[in-house]
Amino acid sequence: MRQSAILIRLAAIFLLLLAGTEIVLRQWVLTPSRQTFDPQLGFTYLGNQDILHTREGRARITLNSLGLNAPPLDTIHAAAQNRPTVLVLGDSYTEALQVPRETNFVSLAAQASGLNLVNAGRSGLGPLHYPEIFGQLRADIVPDALIICLTQGDIQDARRTPYRVVRTEGERAISGLSVTASTNSRLRGYIEPLIHHSALATLIMRRAALVLGGWQWPWEDWPFFDTPEIRSPARRAGDDDVYSAIMFQLATLNSQIPTALLYIPTFRYAAGGVMIETAQSRRDRRAFETMAAELSLPLFQAGAAMRASYARDSFPLTGFDNATLGHGHLNERGHAAVAQTLAQAARAVADRP
Repeated sequence: MRQSAILIRLAAIFLLLLAGTEIVLRQWVLTPSRQTFDPQLGFTYLGNQDILHTREGRARITLNSLGLNAPPLDTIHAAAQNRPTVLVLGDSYTEALQVPRETNFVSLAAQASGLNLVNAGRSGLGPLHYPEIFGQLRADIVPDALIICLTQGDIQDARRTPYRVVRTEGERAISGLSVTASTNSRLRGYIEPLIHHSALATLIMRRAALVLGGWQWPWEDWPFFDTPEIRSPARRAGDDDVYSAIMFQLATLNSQIPTALLYIPTFRYAAGGVMIETAQSRRDRRAFETMAAELSLPLFQAGAAMRASYARDSFPLTGFDNATLGHGHLNERGHAAVAQTLAQAARAVADRP
């Protein structure tokens, strides 16, 4: 009997600890997962959800009915009555859950350009996914033009994305391409009901995803490893296929709507106010420059505005006080710098016939 009483007390203490942890997490750390599984895209946000982000910076954002970090659809449609609508696709840099919505580069560029820019950034996704995202959003947003924001790692992520190409028999050119969610996302889909109701389960799942995620050699970013092989956009084995797949997706979008590209480089900050673009960012930028030239797509570079901001303020454009300055996602200074180039790109693509 005594052992049973002890076990009951221990179980009660354990449950109280779980409940207390859940309350603390919801109030100050993160909300339960607001994502749902999509067979093509993996996990994407549900509509009309509050998101508390504290991993980098701190922002509480209410997503619209489409699960976008953007104003409600009624507001978007009202703005479209008197100015062109430009849909902005991108990854977590564009989605920008780390800063208040009014300070992210899409919102700032909308103010600067006088256009109706709609943020359709989705964390963890890249160029191979963008035709699918555009297809899902087109009827609701009805955009006049499209800007695709590209960042370091987009090509590497495309290599990891499960996709299937279709080629006409006897020809090398791609005639069709489809993407599916990764095996990891499909496995996570099985615990979706649990993470929707528990911030603790969501936190554990995210930490496990970080542990199981990919590894990058830390010295790749240093300039003295910028060898001729690294500098050249020439392909490694299999690169021709993934480059062709990305180009096919970009060409598909450009055939449906006037499209422009915006490249956001990644920098490292050294002593003496030195700002260095990482080796991977240089490789990816040059590869996208080659693709854009072959497809006759306008490509805008945010690097000059970012360098000018750092030269003026000597403050890193990525990282936050509660994380590591100079690493991670764009902070508010970084968003302000990128917004300058995005506003130029938006005006240019909106004027295309």
